[in-house]
Amino acid sequence: MVRIARRTAGSAREHMNVEKRRFSRIVFDVAAKLNVDGVEYALERITNLSVGGCLLGVNDGFSIDQECSVTILLPRMEPGVMVFGRIVRVVDGEVSIQFTSVTPENLRHLQNIIRYNAPDPDLIDKELSTRIGLQ
Repeated sequence: MVRIARRTAGSAREHMNVEKRRFSRIVFDVAAKLNVDGVEYALERITNLSVGGCLLGVNDGFSIDQECSVTILLPRMEPGVMVFGRIVRVVDGEVSIQFTSVTPENLRHLQNIIRYNAPDPDLIDKELSTRIGLQ
C-alpha cells in the first residue's frame, strides 16, 4: 500500500474556499462503486477525479471522516481501480473523498487515467513528479 501524505491544518471547507488543490481535477464519466461501513453504493459516474481524491454524486447521510473505498469501474479491467479514503465534505447530494492509500499498481492506473484524460498532460506529469510518495 502507498499511503498518501496530507496536510492536516484547517478544515476541508477552508481548503475549498481558498482553492489550494494539490492536484488537477478531470471530468471522468465512468461508473464507480463507493463502499462505506460495508454498504456498497453503485454510482453511474464520477463527478470529478484527481490523484488525491474524487467528488461523487451520492446522498445517504454520510459523516465527515468516515472511511471508505472507491472502485473506478473501467471497461476491460476487472475488478477496477480501488483506492481507500475518507469523506471530507458532504454538501447538496455530493460527497468529497480524500484518498488515503492505494496499492502501487492501482496508483499507476489512477495516474494514467488522470494523465490521459487531462487537458494538459504535461501539467499532470509535473504535479506527479513534485509529490513525494506519488511518483
